Amino acid sequence: MALLSTTPVRPIFRSLTVAEVEPVADHAVSVAFDVTDPKLSHYLDYRAGQYVTLDAAIEDERVRQSYSLWTRPAMARAEGLLRIAVAEVSGGRMSPWLASHVTTGDTIDVLAPRGDFTYAVGSVPEGGSRHAVVAGGSGVPPVLAIAAEILADGSSNEVDLVLANRTRASSVLRAEVERLVTDSDGPLRVTDVLSREESPGARHGRIDAALLTELLGERALDRAGWWLCGPSGLLEVSEKWLADQGVATDLVHRERFTSTGPVDPRPAPA
Repeated sequence: MALLSTTPVRPIFRSLTVAEVEPVADHAVSVAFDVTDPKLSHYLDYRAGQYVTLDAAIEDERVRQSYSLWTRPAMARAEGLLRIAVAEVSGGRMSPWLASHVTTGDTIDVLAPRGDFTYAVGSVPEGGSRHAVVAGGSGVPPVLAIAAEILADGSSNEVDLVLANRTRASSVLRAEVERLVTDSDGPLRVTDVLSREESPGARHGRIDAALLTELLGERALDRAGWWLCGPSGLLEVSEKWLADQGVATDLVHRERFTSTGPVDPRPAPA
């Protein structure tokens, strides 16, 4: 009898066609990839919160970067599209190219979705569950998908979403957040925190322990999950506050965003 191979399956990049490019904030776009070909069905077999890795030749240099999917899997399957959101990073290699040069009909090599920052469907207790999300900047796309999945997973589920951005105009996917608020009709509550402008309906400043206590301190220990996504500083403040509240670490899900995209705790493929 042949022995089973212990060699891990090597991920394979596939050439995907760009179906849409739409602005979603100042210097930020949503890029949709066509995955209607049955041979690409495994690209739709993902969990809310995961990301894809892109590989492209930009000015004669091979560049790889990861971007989170911002729609829940059911929506992706219905559309036959994988949607990522890209905010242009000053000095970056891929994000300015995606935001300014990529158009409908272009092809880009894409790795199938992966990542551990995910929500497991079907884990809703009787009576629903309450979740809290704290995200900033480019950390919005995965938590938007996660929030949509939580709300779709149970009619009694609730989500409090705190979003940190510099200005309203720079708030990635803000229109999609508003659409989800309208569609959910109550269970999704959003607080905008803007660091560089004062705007009606938004808090001015940065997220700190005092603000987290004010917005999320009530019944902090009753929440089924905490979802943190964004730059290191935001995660450090949020994690320390949660530890001070006595929130169990297994209820805290986090993903740190760097200039190269989301950081997956698992080893990268060779």
